[in-house]
Amino acid sequence: MKISKVRNVKTPVRGTPESAGIDFFVPEGIRAKLPPGGSCLMPSGIKANVPSGYALIAFNKSGVAVKKQLYAGACVVDEDYQGEIHINLTNVGQSSVEINSGEKIIQFVLLPVFYDTIEEVELEELYEEETARGEGGFGSTGVE
Repeated sequence: MKISKVRNVKTPVRGTPESAGIDFFVPEGIRAKLPPGGSCLMPSGIKANVPSGYALIAFNKSGVAVKKQLYAGACVVDEDYQGEIHINLTNVGQSSVEINSGEKIIQFVLLPVFYDTIEEVELEELYEEETARGEGGFGSTGVE
C-alpha cells in the first residue's frame, strides 16, 4: 500500500513482520487532553492509496486501550477516499488522558471487501431455512 505524509509524522510500521496491524503515530505538534467521556478527531498526517478491493480498518492498539482507555470510532477508510486519514478517539476511562506527538495511537488492518449488492426481499424469502440459533442473540448460545 502506498502512503504519503502530509504532516511531519513517523512512517506507519508493523510492530513485527507478522503483525496484522500497521501502527500509526501522532504527528509532530499534535497534542490533546481528553477528559473522561471526551473525544477528538485527530489528523494522522497520512494519506493512503488503499488497494482496489480492500478497506483500511482501524482497531484499538491493546496497550493504548488498556493503559489510556482510548477507544477508536469511525474506523473505515474506503478505497476511494483520498484525503488525510483522521483518527476518532474516545476516552472511556475515569481520568483525563494526554495524547502526545510521536506516540503510537492506533493500528490499521488492510482487509478485503466483498462488494455484494443489496436486494430487498419479503421477510418470508429472507432465509432458505431456519438455523439452530434462529433469532437468539446476546448470550443465547450459553456461557463457556
